[in-house]
Amino acid sequence: MATMFPARCESFATAGEEAVYRFLEKAARPDGDFLAWYSPDIEDREPDFILLSPDCGLVVLEVKDWLASQILELNPKEALLQIAGRPERRKQPLAQAREYVNSLMHLLGRQPGLSQSQKRELPCPVTWGAVLPHVSREDFRKARLGEVMDEARVLCWDEIGEASPLARDASGGKFRQWLKEHFPPLFPFSLTPGDLAWIRSRIFPVVRLDLPKRAGCPAQAETVLALDQEQENLARRFGAGRTLVQGPSGSGKTLVLAHQAWNLPRMDRRVRRVLVTCFNLSLVPYIRRLLSRKGASLGPDGVEVVPFYTLCERILGEPMAHAESGDFYRLVVEETLERLDGSHPLQGHWDAILVDEGQDFSPGMAEVVLRLLPAHGTLTVALDENQDLYDQGGGAWSAVEGMRTRRLSRQYRSTRQIARAAWKALGEEAPAGGLAYAGADGPEPRRLQAKDGPALVQACAEAVASLVRQGAPMSEIAVLYARSRMPGVESLPQDLVDAVEARGVLARWAARDTASKRAFDITTDSVTVSTVNSAKGLDFAHVILIGLDQLDMAQATARRLAYVGMTRARETLAIAAIAGQ
Repeated sequence: MATMFPARCESFATAGEEAVYRFLEKAARPDGDFLAWYSPDIEDREPDFILLSPDCGLVVLEVKDWLASQILELNPKEALLQIAGRPERRKQPLAQAREYVNSLMHLLGRQPGLSQSQKRELPCPVTWGAVLPHVSREDFRKARLGEVMDEARVLCWDEIGEASPLARDASGGKFRQWLKEHFPPLFPFSLTPGDLAWIRSRIFPVVRLDLPKRAGCPAQAETVLALDQEQENLARRFGAGRTLVQGPSGSGKTLVLAHQAWNLPRMDRRVRRVLVTCFNLSLVPYIRRLLSRKGASLGPDGVEVVPFYTLCERILGEPMAHAESGDFYRLVVEETLERLDGSHPLQGHWDAILVDEGQDFSPGMAEVVLRLLPAHGTLTVALDENQDLYDQGGGAWSAVEGMRTRRLSRQYRSTRQIARAAWKALGEEAPAGGLAYAGADGPEPRRLQAKDGPALVQACAEAVASLVRQGAPMSEIAVLYARSRMPGVESLPQDLVDAVEARGVLARWAARDTASKRAFDITTDSVTVSTVNSAKGLDFAHVILIGLDQLDMAQATARRLAYVGMTRARETLAIAAIAGQ
C-alpha cells in the first residue's frame, strides 16, 4: 500500500473520496515509492488528494461524486449539475485541480527569508488530474465529456473500482504504468531521501512544525522542524483510544502531542474540544505557542492548554493557594475526585485529553483525567520515566485499561556528547532498550569551577556574557539550578540574575513564583534563570547547570534531576561546581 497521510482516517467528506483513498492504499505500490496525501492544507486550500509518484512527480487529484446523468452542461471552467431537482453550478474538476497546482507550486517555492536566487528549485514536476468514481469510461465518452476535459487526465470507475485490473494487481506495476502513460513527467528528475523529506515537510503540516521564533535569533529561513519517520508514523497513526507514548528526553514527545491536538479535530468529526494538560506551569505557554504556530484553534471550543492544578481549580470552582506541601496537593486531588461524581459539567466536556510529562502524575491525578474523559474519548499520555522528579514512576498510566504503548527511540535534541553525559549521570553508559543518539556532534560538556559559592555565581554570569558576546541569542541561554541555596550565597537565583545583568545582559528568574511560571515566555530576549524542574519540557542552545555537586548521586531522584537538567541543552553544556566538591 502507498504511504498514506493520514495513515488512518475516521471520516471522509464524500463516499467518492473514501473510495479513492482505499484505491490508492491498494494500487500505489510499493509504499516506499508512493506517498499520498488526503485533504492536505495548501495555503488555506484543500485539494482532495496529492499523489507523489517516482515516475511522474506530484499529481493533484480532484474527486467529484457526480453521476453522468447529473451533468447538464460542461465547459472548461464550470459544470452545470442537476442536484436535488434544481440546476447548480460547480467548478470543472480539472480546472479546480489546476488551481490547486498553482497554490502547491507557490507553497513549494515559498521560503521566507531567502532571496529569489537562493530559493530552491522544484525537485519534481507538478501536474493535475480528476477522479470520477461514479462515472464509467463508457458513460464519460457517451456524455462527450472529453470535449472539454482531457480524458487522459481522468480516472473513472473502471480504474478505481475494486474489480479493476489496477486495483487487483498486487505488484502495483499496472497502476504505475498507467500513471506514466497518462501523466508523463514534464522534465527528468530523481528524488533523493532529502528531497522526499523536504516535500513531506512542505505539503502536510501534520509532519511539520513551525517552531516559536526566539528573540535575538538571526532572521533566516523559516524555523521548521520536520518529524523524523518514526515520529511521523506515530503522529499520523493517532486515532480514537488510549495511547501511552514513551521516549527519552528530546525524542519529540511534546511535538507529537502538539500535532495530535491540531490534527484530531481535522480527521475525526467526533472530536471538537481537546484538552492538553501537564504538571509544569512553565511548559504551558510553550505548548500554546507550538499550537498557535500550527494554526490550531485555541480556546473553549478548540484546544485548551491547562496546567493540571488549574484544571482542579476549574473543577472545584474556586482558586487554589499554591503551597510547597505535598500533602496539600494530595488533598486537592482527593477533593477534586469527590466532585467528579458523574454529574460535574466538565465530565465529558473534552472529546480528547492529551497529557504531557505524564511521569509527573500520581495515580490520583491520573484518575482525575480519566473521570473527565467521555466513553468515546481519546487519551494520549507522553512520558519518560527517567524524568520522574516526584517519585511517581509513571505507573499511574500503564495500568489504565485499554492503554496501548508506543515508543520513540531516537534522542535527537541534544548533541551526542551531551546525550552520552546525561545517560552517564543516570548511571548508564548508553541508552537502554535500543534507544539511539540522533543528535549532531558537538563539544563535550565542560566543567566550570570556582573557589566558593559567590565566586561560582560570578563565573556563571561571566560565562553567560561570553556566550552573548560570541553572538548567542539571550533567549537561547539558560542557567539552571538544582538547589536554590548555596554556601555563602543568600539567594542563588536572584544573585545569578543580578550578576548576569551587571554585565549588560538581560535575565529573568522564571521560577520565582507561580505567577512568573505562568507568564514565562521562552521567546523573550533575555537569559532564563530557573530550577531544573520548571525547565522540564523546554530546551535551550546553551545551558549552564549549577548545583549538581550538592546532590547525593547515590539517590535515584538526584540522578534523574541531573539527567533532566543536562538534556535541556541542545548545543553546549557547562556543569558549574565549587572546586573540591
